[in-house]
Amino acid sequence: MTDAVAFQDPRFSALRVRIGWICQTVRALVIVFAGADLLAILTFWADHGKVERHYRELLQIDVSGASQSQYATATALSLFVWVFAAVISFCLWRVFSLYREGGVFSAEAALWLRRAGVIGLFTVLLDVVMRSAIILTIASHLPPGQNHHGYIRLEDLLNVIFLLVLIAIAHIFKTAADIAGEHAQFV
Repeated sequence: MTDAVAFQDPRFSALRVRIGWICQTVRALVIVFAGADLLAILTFWADHGKVERHYRELLQIDVSGASQSQYATATALSLFVWVFAAVISFCLWRVFSLYREGGVFSAEAALWLRRAGVIGLFTVLLDVVMRSAIILTIASHLPPGQNHHGYIRLEDLLNVIFLLVLIAIAHIFKTAADIAGEHAQFV
């Protein structure tokens, strides 16, 4: 739906009022998330004792002999995944900026929502693969049989479900925007 049409219909103005605080909150939270996630990654990999305890408790492997290059590579792999999380945060920030501006049923907002969903789905799958790559990297000094662990968390499945729903909603909103645009041409 075009912005001109949205501003003419009082229902859209009322919707903007009702969701304004939600839009602002989501916009702030995605920025906080990206920054906090980056900080968490950097502080985790900087504390070798914390890394050693984590892998000892999680996978029962001793990575205490890992070299600085292993830590640097594992950090880089984690940061690679973070870049995609930051892109998702930007996509969501953009969606809720458009919603706040009145473009709730706009094709542009639907496109940004779909981008967030598709990139998010890719990122969840990348994260699963990278977890194994990080474990292989940080434990590569261990004898064969002790250095190849990987795992999928239950919340990975929940994230995939959520992202597929997000992609479906984006397609629905895009179709609604197209229909509304066609309708506006006739009115």
